[in-house]
Amino acid sequence: MVQDTPARSLNANDGLGPQHEAVRAARERLGRDLDVLNVEMRAEMGHAMEKTVWKLAATGAAVLASVAVRNLLMAVWRSVAKNEPPNNPADPATSWGEALAWTAATGLVIGVARMVASRGAAAGWRRATGSLPPGLQDVA
Repeated sequence: MVQDTPARSLNANDGLGPQHEAVRAARERLGRDLDVLNVEMRAEMGHAMEKTVWKLAATGAAVLASVAVRNLLMAVWRSVAKNEPPNNPADPATSWGEALAWTAATGLVIGVARMVASRGAAAGWRRATGSLPPGLQDVA
């Protein structure tokens, strides 16, 4: 039995012309389908990479903003309260007023800083790519 290979020329006189044509058409369809699959896989991989880059950028911006604002808040606390901010507001040696003030101040200021950093990162992403970051596109 002789197997059909791409190098073997198809003989139209062997009585299998319609079968040869069907095989050729099937190969063309398979080639097109594989091309489409390749494009779809690349797009999906690109989307996954885009999501990962966005998560890293947004998280990095939020962490940097939180650290910077916390250091600023500690300096302001030292200048206003004339003592060190509490290391652990749950420590019994820390007064209730001081613990509540520090917790409220850090929660509010760091929360706002993270939100501002995330919005800034999203605006930068939009300027760089021309579209909203992954995840925000679903919300908008």
